[in-house]
Amino acid sequence: MMFFNILYSFFQLTKHILLGKKTDVVLYYPQHFNRSTKGTNPYFDSIAEVCKENGVKYLIMEEPDNETSNPRNPRCMKADAFFWIATIMRKLMRVTHKGKSVVEIDAKIAHIWDIVTFHKFRAKRYITISNSMINVLAELNSNGVVYDYQHGIIFNGHPGYFVEKNKLAPSYAKSNRRVMLWGTLYRHAFDGALFKDELCKRIKVVGYPIQTSVIDIVYQERKYIVISLQITSDGEMWYKHSTKMLYECLEQLKQSGCKVLLKHHPRFNNEVDLNDVITKYPFVEFTSKPLVELVPLALFHITWSSTTSFEFANFGVPTYFLIDEVLPHGATIFYEQYHYPLYESMSLLEVVTRGTDKQVYTSDCKIVKKWYDSAYAPFDKKLMLKILVGDED
Repeated sequence: MMFFNILYSFFQLTKHILLGKKTDVVLYYPQHFNRSTKGTNPYFDSIAEVCKENGVKYLIMEEPDNETSNPRNPRCMKADAFFWIATIMRKLMRVTHKGKSVVEIDAKIAHIWDIVTFHKFRAKRYITISNSMINVLAELNSNGVVYDYQHGIIFNGHPGYFVEKNKLAPSYAKSNRRVMLWGTLYRHAFDGALFKDELCKRIKVVGYPIQTSVIDIVYQERKYIVISLQITSDGEMWYKHSTKMLYECLEQLKQSGCKVLLKHHPRFNNEVDLNDVITKYPFVEFTSKPLVELVPLALFHITWSSTTSFEFANFGVPTYFLIDEVLPHGATIFYEQYHYPLYESMSLLEVVTRGTDKQVYTSDCKIVKKWYDSAYAPFDKKLMLKILVGDED
């Protein structure tokens, strides 16, 4: 299948070089973002819609990911050939260009790619997500600008954007590398890293692109505690130590009488074996239900530092953050930077007990909803159009 995809991708690529028209916008993203019910990238669906409504010529390229179960998007150009050629060139250039940084190597790859494709991938604007190919895209057109579109929480010190607190990563050293955010709360992460003029120019609040469902939640129906796991292959500490913290959490909840639903991260790939959880804790079960089905059931939500805390807050479901000295992100991100308004320094059992008081709990739900609204602005079609046509400065 992988060989077929590369071959088909090469065919699409050749066809575009020979017959395709130049585009205004290139949208580039990895396959694992195909999370909508249609098998598309929901973060980019709204952008494509703006392009269609306003006659903006665009091309969507989908980077392969053999480790995801998410489908390929048939509406995209498969970027398999581009991805593997760039990957091989990176490996070769690390040997032939010792001492050069990743950013410098990617710039050379971009210049070569631009020549061999007869400039057919030059565009005014490039939009990527999770920083995928950002350095290559940024150098394809000397007059182009690349934006990374937020897909999860961003904080001051986030390794995708910062080397350290208040110091941007090398990928964002040049002014044609920019960021599109969901809300003003996230923009504060860049306050200490950019002067005011640069902040306004390079960090744009375009709103949240995914339309959320309206759910009428009845208090009496909320009987479960939902735990959003963050076990992925990204870091050994996460899939080892967070598992230890999970068991400690369940030991405490054993005394509460609450039922618990565990939901894996979208990129969970069996990094750890949790099969004994159900046997050891009969009040626990795994779920793959979508958010719209989990929210009416959820009395509380528990996680470490996941974006799901915002998603549940949108429907007035409070989150308790699991924090210790090894994984303190709930404190350093949500309390220190995002000023999460509930449960700081409280124990898990204290929070669960608090949920039994309907009046107090209802107040907590309203507080957390107000906090959510400060972080997620409505999708701004007008600003997005200005960005797409290069008129945002």
